[in-house]
Amino acid sequence: MKYLFRLNTFLCAGYIGVFIFFFTHLPIQTDLFDPLAKAFEDSEMSDLVFSQPPVNEKSASDELEYLRNPLEIARDTNVILVNIQFINRAEIAQTLDIINRYGPKVVGIDAFFRREKGPALDFPLAMSLSQTKNLILVNELITTDKTKDVFNSLQYSNPLFNETANNGFTNLLSSASGEGFRTIKEFYPFQYLGSTDSLYLNFSTKIVELANPEAYEYLKSRGYFKETVNWTENYRKLTAFGAHQVLGEIGYLSVMKDKIVILDYIGLQLGARDLVDIFYTPQNPIFAGIAYPDTYEVIVHANIISMIMDKKYIHQTPEWLTLLIMVVIAYLNVSLFLFIADRRKIYYDLITKSIQLVEIAFFMGVIVLLMLKFQIKIHLTFFLITLALSAYLTELYAGSLRPITEKYLLKIGLIKSKSENNSNDQGVINEYKTCLALPRK
Repeated sequence: MKYLFRLNTFLCAGYIGVFIFFFTHLPIQTDLFDPLAKAFEDSEMSDLVFSQPPVNEKSASDELEYLRNPLEIARDTNVILVNIQFINRAEIAQTLDIINRYGPKVVGIDAFFRREKGPALDFPLAMSLSQTKNLILVNELITTDKTKDVFNSLQYSNPLFNETANNGFTNLLSSASGEGFRTIKEFYPFQYLGSTDSLYLNFSTKIVELANPEAYEYLKSRGYFKETVNWTENYRKLTAFGAHQVLGEIGYLSVMKDKIVILDYIGLQLGARDLVDIFYTPQNPIFAGIAYPDTYEVIVHANIISMIMDKKYIHQTPEWLTLLIMVVIAYLNVSLFLFIADRRKIYYDLITKSIQLVEIAFFMGVIVLLMLKFQIKIHLTFFLITLALSAYLTELYAGSLRPITEKYLLKIGLIKSKSENNSNDQGVINEYKTCLALPRK
């Protein structure tokens, strides 16, 4: 217990904090730590909760390897997907005309129509778009500084197609900043443009605003400009039609009535994965290592829409709480490790490494459990790194830095030498003995 309040414990904890701070803020541009940085950026322990079997997984026994049983995840009945593949604009117009006959609540098209391609293709599409109720087309936020979340302008489809449409931006937050395949975990529900007060809505947010105003108002009341996606569904949990099915009116298209219908690319064959408009997400069946991109953009939108409409948000722990946990646990570890270094030096590595393994396993379990049971995301990656380094750094302090520190503190008079402490202690003992020897009255 006395090690908790020793000056050396405070100094050692401060030394570890300073070391980790400067190590993580080194102003060095190098590729040396890029693989490690990207691994931590793309993978978090809480992602294990969302991992799901591949779409073509058929073995029920394999599903037991996942934290959530896919069979227990409810099918989404709010959103209907239509795969427009590479059909031309005239065919998209025909698809829209058929969809409109079934009375959808909202129709979103995640595709740009930037340039005119001739009357035969453009006029039918423009006519169909103008006759579609609650139509939402995409726009894109443009920034001149990719290092900041500040956007300067918007790009829209050609005015010929955008005249009667609502709009929502499709910019997705990703870890790779547009380089290669990106990992999607968060999204912007809203964004301001430059220094203006004009609020622009995400494509998914705009769909919810028209489909479920009450859920949209609740999202606004949360006051967050960045939300973590609660992944509840991959392709097999959604109702989807191929363009040929709609054009041929094959299947139960009547399910589109009063539903959200989104037209987008979902593979050359419906649901088959390829490398077009696809992302990495926490739903990937392979948590770490080499994996194939797992989720089309339209399914990202479907997850966001479902989360907002069902009000099943991921709750983030405040930064101060994470910092408090890190400081308290790290300080307790330092005091314990200094005690072991002084009293059980020969067993230092065995004891401290065992304690670290138990602690890291425990807190990794806490991260997963909080997400799985309570939808609470706590960022402890930095904390786990601190735990992993604390034993090494404490040993370095106890063996090398403590003598140097004590010598300096002794020189400036902040601490006393052991001989002075011993002489003082002996003086107290002698005085006590003298008092005992005095005759009593």
